[in-house]
Amino acid sequence: MRRLAGDLGMGTSLLAGAAALLLGAACGGGGSGEVVIPPFWVWGQVVVTDLNGDGRADVAVPATLIDGGTHRNSVQVFLRDAAGGFAAPSTYSLEFDPWNLCVGDVNGDGRPDLLVSIQASVPPQANVIGDSGGLLILRQDPGTPGRFLPAAWVWTGGAAGPAAVVELTGDGLADVAVADGVFVNSRLLLLAQAPGSPGALLPPMPMPVGSGHGFRDLAVADVNGDGRPDLVLAGYDCVAILHQQAGGGFAAPVFLSAGLKVDGLATADLDGDGRVDLVAANAGNAPDGGKGGANVTVFLQTQPGAFAATALPVADGARQVAIGDLNGDGLPDVAVISLVYQSLSTPSKVTILLQTAAHRGAFTVATVMDGTQNANFLALGDLDGDGRTDLILNEGPSVMFQTAAPGIFSPPRALR
Repeated sequence: MRRLAGDLGMGTSLLAGAAALLLGAACGGGGSGEVVIPPFWVWGQVVVTDLNGDGRADVAVPATLIDGGTHRNSVQVFLRDAAGGFAAPSTYSLEFDPWNLCVGDVNGDGRPDLLVSIQASVPPQANVIGDSGGLLILRQDPGTPGRFLPAAWVWTGGAAGPAAVVELTGDGLADVAVADGVFVNSRLLLLAQAPGSPGALLPPMPMPVGSGHGFRDLAVADVNGDGRPDLVLAGYDCVAILHQQAGGGFAAPVFLSAGLKVDGLATADLDGDGRVDLVAANAGNAPDGGKGGANVTVFLQTQPGAFAATALPVADGARQVAIGDLNGDGLPDVAVISLVYQSLSTPSKVTILLQTAAHRGAFTVATVMDGTQNANFLALGDLDGDGRTDLILNEGPSVMFQTAAPGIFSPPRALR
């Protein structure tokens, strides 16, 4: 049996809450004293991208089926067909409980691979700092587009959280950056690709970043416009920007305040001035059982290295943000997924923040919709080929199609 590590509070809280709900249902009026909790799913980070090179958006999501004391872990890959539907998922077994997922060409063959973050490969122990994290890398089968080889284990240490495939050493090869979710570690884990061995990664190099942040999301963008990819981290209490230097390595981190419990972030040029801007999701008081304080902070880069911050209140428990054109006007908008783990009677919430050409870089809350019961990750993509951006939630996975009315989305339904 493998115990679910979650993401140092997020996954384990969701698992415990779901189990409590099921336990309450199982105990209601039975009278026999026997407690039976039916099997249930815990879903990780969903990604939307073209996995088989046919020009259509596909979906991948890690998942764990909890059945008593048994955890059945996998990555499920849904390939879209020519008719606009999705075939039954290809399921790839995983040895450990997954949480985060990213896509990137690790071995340079031109095909996207899947990297699953494992926060703990051994059961966590009380009062012991976790150090058994790693990655399970599923390289794409060179003979069958959209199919993947069995997962290969790469140890990172710490509690491996969000990861990204990015060139970090100047040798033109893909490397991997991993956020360590251990609060006291406050570090990145950098795995360079081994020269002459495509796809093989050297042992992790820990990179300290401040103190007491515990990183929960990771984005890659050329923030300062020097042509080199920089790393942006969502810390427990901040956003940290690490600028890659010309001679290798990173400059001292730049910290931005972004609220009480920063969980997610995304990057894009929001106002059309050619500079990269940032958006961070702040869960507010919800992780501690309270209410209020959740917001999305928009950081507009007004001049190189200088940011103007605007916080917009959103539904409690804001977990992740995604940037895309959500009403067909050609301007980037923001979608937010919120979930309060302690309130299992309330479904997740999806907040849509739109901007207009008259106020570039300024956003207003256009709508707040119910998501699925326990969705805590979302992605964007055109899943039905109608040219409109849809919302994809990790639980299920599920999709909220954008209707013919711009910026209006259907209720969530199973992907297939």
